[in-house]
Amino acid sequence: MSNLDLTLAAVPASILKPTPEPLPELPKVEPFDYNYLPDGIRGYVKDISERMQCPPDFAAVNTYVMLAAPIGCKIGIRPKRRDNWVIVPNLWGATIGGSGVMKSPNRSEVFKPLKQLQVDISIEIAKQNEEIIKEINAMFAGAEIKKTIRRAEAKKRLKEDKEADVSELLSDDGKPEIKEKTPPRFITNNATVEALGQIMIDNPNGILFEADELIGLLKGLDKQGQEGARAFYLTAADGNQSYTIDRIMRGTNLHIESACLSIIGGIQPGVLSEYVRDALSGGAGADGLLQRFGLMVYPDISPLYQYIDRFPDKSAKQTVNDLVRKLHSLDVQSIATIGEFCKTPYLQFDDAAQEIFIEWLCKLETRLRSGEDHPAIVSHLSKYRKLIPSLALINHLCDSNEPKVSEASLLRALAYSEYLESHARRVYSHGTQPGIDSAKAVLAKLRAGKLNNPFALRDIYRKHWTGIDTPKKAQSAIDVLLDYDHLTKEEVFTDGRPTALYHWVKS
Repeated sequence: MSNLDLTLAAVPASILKPTPEPLPELPKVEPFDYNYLPDGIRGYVKDISERMQCPPDFAAVNTYVMLAAPIGCKIGIRPKRRDNWVIVPNLWGATIGGSGVMKSPNRSEVFKPLKQLQVDISIEIAKQNEEIIKEINAMFAGAEIKKTIRRAEAKKRLKEDKEADVSELLSDDGKPEIKEKTPPRFITNNATVEALGQIMIDNPNGILFEADELIGLLKGLDKQGQEGARAFYLTAADGNQSYTIDRIMRGTNLHIESACLSIIGGIQPGVLSEYVRDALSGGAGADGLLQRFGLMVYPDISPLYQYIDRFPDKSAKQTVNDLVRKLHSLDVQSIATIGEFCKTPYLQFDDAAQEIFIEWLCKLETRLRSGEDHPAIVSHLSKYRKLIPSLALINHLCDSNEPKVSEASLLRALAYSEYLESHARRVYSHGTQPGIDSAKAVLAKLRAGKLNNPFALRDIYRKHWTGIDTPKKAQSAIDVLLDYDHLTKEEVFTDGRPTALYHWVKS
């Protein structure tokens, strides 16, 4: 035995055994601050979050998107003083959290003012239509009486003279056409592109698409044959672009003057991580659809629960009820400017806000050109050119009736954007740190005794576990676990062919 063998034999096995290093965790996110919000909605968001014991991050995003719906494309903001660049404040938002963290109930509670407005308007228009029908029927009843009199006169003339011309007396004016009013729509939950197009034509202010699980919409747009639908969504994200849908086989020709779409929904982290990895690897997901979700929040869920049983804050709720109605019936003509070559009325920043915006935009453009960030992050941050002015405009309309967007409204939007960027980086880490999530999934299976020790690559993907159900995903997980010393590799030769076995190093 060599001196080296003797030396190794004398070393305790615990020292020779590699020590596993902790796998990287999700990037930290900035905590939510109620000061990000305009005064008019702050109490509302806080009351709902406390009563439901769910993160205020969710209620804030849901509230912003709800407010964007009645604003639609009726008014925009022109961020530069002279340039004709106009932004419409439609928003795309996503609340990210596991099952049972109140994503959907929170959205339902937040959306009550908008849905109540829809009901109230429908009732009011139904009453107006009823009055219209009554007037039409009264007019028709009078016409019927006159028609009876004319026929009697015609009979009398024909009795006296069979050749008499009574065509004028027998003419039938018919029943007047009833043109009933149609209430505006604010929300849809499930619609084809053609149906969305028709809704936008009937509701030129735009529409809000509410999806309980956003992943269904995203994956549906990834499918082969949905390229046209995907292009429509990408255009509608701008909020003020025209779009024409032609379908020869169906005889459909829809022209939308301003395709304006807001989107909101929830996503679970597991399916999100897989979608992000696929989107960032190229293909359909490389066109920036995901990056248009500027309001993506992925907060840490507190393990603490406090039992709250109290009445909703009536004053805060009434404030938001009034605000939603104000935004729906906004007197655009009194506060906005209509440009010579601009179809959208707009506001501009006041002097102080304008200087701050110029400074921020120059820094953003420099960052985007630096090459320091992953392309997915660059693409996402580039959409802040639209997001920041949109949030500033909504903040301003919530708290003021002045014709200039204030410095305070812009500063709130900028502070919120720094918080949102930290959440976006957490979302994209699923794609920029490939293999981490799948490695954690393999470790979880080992700890639960669902995977043999040692195991082969095929032992993982043949189980069809989520996130590690293909050889590529399984190998990516193994590579990470080897790098962090959670596994050791052994080559076993069977019939002259090497097979890799992996041994779990328990910490």
